[in-house]
Amino acid sequence: MKTSSPTAHHATDATTSVTGLRTADDSGLVATPYPMPRLSWSLSSERPGVLQHAYEIQVSADPSFTGPASSGEVESDTVTDHAWPAQPLNSREIRYWRVRARTDLGWTEWSDPARVEAALLDDVDWAARPVHLPDDRGRTSPGPVPLLRREFHLPAEPVSARLYVTSLGVHRTTVNGRPVSGDLLEPGWTSYPHRLLYAAYDVTDLLVPGANALSAAVGDGWYRGHLTWHKKRDVYGDSTALLAQLEVGLADGTRVTVTTDGRWKGGYGGLRAADLYDGCELDLRHEPHGWQLPGFADQDWEPVAVLPLPQGLTQRAHPPVRVVQVVRPERRTLPDGTIAVDAGENLTGWLRLRVEGPAGAVVTVRHAEVLDGEGRLLTSILRGARATDQYTLAGGPAELTPEFTFHGFRYAEIVTSPDVTVEAIDVEVVASDLRRIGEFRCSDERVNTLYANVVRSQRGNFLAVPTDCPQRDERLGWTGDIMAFAPTACATFDSGSFLDSWLTDLRLEQRPDGAVPLVIPDVPLGELPPAELPFAGAAAGWGDAATVVPAALYEAYGQSSMLERHYAAMRAWVDFTVDHLDEDGTWSGNAQLGDWLDPSAPPEDPARATTDSAYVATAFVAHSARLLADTDRELGRLDDAARYEALHRRTAEAAWRKWGDHARTTQTGCALALAFAIVPATERADVGKALASLVRANGGRIATGFLGTPFVLPALSGTGHTAEAYELLLNPECPGWLYQVARGATTMWERWDAIRPDGTIDVEKAGTMLSFNHYAYGAVASWLYRSVAGLRPTAPGYRTLDIAPRPGGTLTSAEASVSTPYGTASVAWSISGDTLAVRAVLPPGTTGRFSAPEGWRCAETVDGLAAGSHSLSLRPVTSP
Repeated sequence: MKTSSPTAHHATDATTSVTGLRTADDSGLVATPYPMPRLSWSLSSERPGVLQHAYEIQVSADPSFTGPASSGEVESDTVTDHAWPAQPLNSREIRYWRVRARTDLGWTEWSDPARVEAALLDDVDWAARPVHLPDDRGRTSPGPVPLLRREFHLPAEPVSARLYVTSLGVHRTTVNGRPVSGDLLEPGWTSYPHRLLYAAYDVTDLLVPGANALSAAVGDGWYRGHLTWHKKRDVYGDSTALLAQLEVGLADGTRVTVTTDGRWKGGYGGLRAADLYDGCELDLRHEPHGWQLPGFADQDWEPVAVLPLPQGLTQRAHPPVRVVQVVRPERRTLPDGTIAVDAGENLTGWLRLRVEGPAGAVVTVRHAEVLDGEGRLLTSILRGARATDQYTLAGGPAELTPEFTFHGFRYAEIVTSPDVTVEAIDVEVVASDLRRIGEFRCSDERVNTLYANVVRSQRGNFLAVPTDCPQRDERLGWTGDIMAFAPTACATFDSGSFLDSWLTDLRLEQRPDGAVPLVIPDVPLGELPPAELPFAGAAAGWGDAATVVPAALYEAYGQSSMLERHYAAMRAWVDFTVDHLDEDGTWSGNAQLGDWLDPSAPPEDPARATTDSAYVATAFVAHSARLLADTDRELGRLDDAARYEALHRRTAEAAWRKWGDHARTTQTGCALALAFAIVPATERADVGKALASLVRANGGRIATGFLGTPFVLPALSGTGHTAEAYELLLNPECPGWLYQVARGATTMWERWDAIRPDGTIDVEKAGTMLSFNHYAYGAVASWLYRSVAGLRPTAPGYRTLDIAPRPGGTLTSAEASVSTPYGTASVAWSISGDTLAVRAVLPPGTTGRFSAPEGWRCAETVDGLAAGSHSLSLRPVTSP
């Protein structure tokens, strides 16, 4: 390992500093699961044109960096995903690391050091074993939630303490009655047979010398609770359990370890039932007073039983589920005494109530996304999900929130027993706590509302896994939805570690032949509503999440190690599709979901789209082959890159021979042909004209479903048909994005026509597959960033950018920003009279290129854009 003295080179660039040191672990926990963390940083400078040419990383066992390990000088212009230059971390080991960069002016000073601590990296580190209540095992319906506890003694002042904790099910854990964190629904949902996540918390401040108590409630969650519209139970096991290991360092130098083992006891309390779909039932009269504190009389509680250590224990590396916002709703009292609640927006979470009433009084809260024609909750579209929380009071004041559940809703109704006063109502919005990194705004408030709806839908559905919807008896990780939405997801929130975790489960759940299940984590779906579809193990567009999502992550965050991790799944999926090609090179041998929910498809058969599903499937084979070829080139697999590029060409040619004429007749057909390079280059312009003509002939109304919608606007603008792209975007008629806005949407809908022009909801026609929070059509936001505002990455992680605004329609201004791995990049434009003013900011370490929109000429000569701020003025091109 190379070493280098901190003073080997004098710092000569005093204008630049290295900041924002980070690893790929985005959990916020005290430890990391990676023995050799990948390292990233940013540059901070007010000097224009700053670029990194090289870097040096040092790693040390102490913050003074005595005798550090060093990377030596490494030539690189990227600030992301660099190798750990020291020996791998051992479990619990603490190291410090720092970075300096060489710019065009020389070396910067060393950055402030960053601390990294290893989690429990091997099964041998676990002395704990899962514990559960024997009489709770094998329940066939939701029942009382087990409470587990153990007291222990610390003979001296605690100076450090780590709690490593997880569960089969979902847990709420406390030390001496105080929560160990604000994290919810831990440990989330993964492919439990292969991988169970745990969290590492610093709980030093929760402990005291003398008597202490460690306790937890463990609910069914995804592990044992209801899943899918068939409401299956016990999908992963018939018993919940807690696994916890508390390691405490004392002031006298000794250590105490407390583990879940046979010394624990368990009982039941006020939480009589808790289910993700159905809600919770809490009877405060049954809550054992002080059960989370030392000194509680638990002699009548049941001894626990011990289970084997689960497979695949690893620390969570992505952000947890938390309360991310609190909303004060509107409330009114209906004639029958029911309290009606309107949160003002469709969201995911629950109500927090402050009430007062006599013992035995009941408070019931029901939830729904929309109201029926009489102004009451429309709950039929929730299917089997009860979405109801019920509380029985112990007497006196109480603050009520549900446990181990969540609801997708805008509206709620509260019914109480007589003599109950509902003093306050808040709405707590719950989601995986991802950092917001993207913003967009323009001169049309309707488009701003559309963008806000996209943001809400992502937030409401990024909860432990990327779900299709948060309200009905589904809430599954549908692969097709995130395939369509991934580029938008990665620009709006920092979705890297979150989707990296989900892709890890995709790889684990992938069939031996390479087929990708329709939902990840994989849950047996049985009959697919509204009709059973005979799949040959996978569906095009859905399985292509295996290639599209990693490619989107790499483009957004520039982490080649992430590509390497998911390469095997990418390749296996492409090879699976090759094995299913017909002799003519097309994929037409099995039923497909196709361009799902094409607006012309019959409500009872959403897969019957206007675009041939076999053409769509074959087009996606070509698309994934090209993405895999690009990945091979990035990873240095040049022979494989050539092979999969040839596969793309062969498949594209086969698709065009067979369906070229058909593809020109539908918006999805044209969009996929252009976006996936199916159409020969010599015919590309003609297909662009055909797509534009289809848009005009349809009055600007959208005619695409889940698979076509992400590509139709980029296909139009990419072939120079900006006017038709804006015609689609700004169309206020059904079907269209702004139609939803006009009908009061606050999130994206599953169906374009979920609410009819007269304001009614045709439940009978649509059946129960009617969600008002489905992010797939929110893929439009990627085009808002990249084309309307004109902020587009051209190298992984936004190392290089195109500033290419495309004004159109009635818009007079637009702006967007993305917090990239290098810093915040932004672009803003406005039209005033005959002047188009553009302002762009490129973060240190990046370069850009400006592309003037058609019909405009820049007054300045712009050969390239360096890091820094740029202002440009454009005038209309004068006709000769």
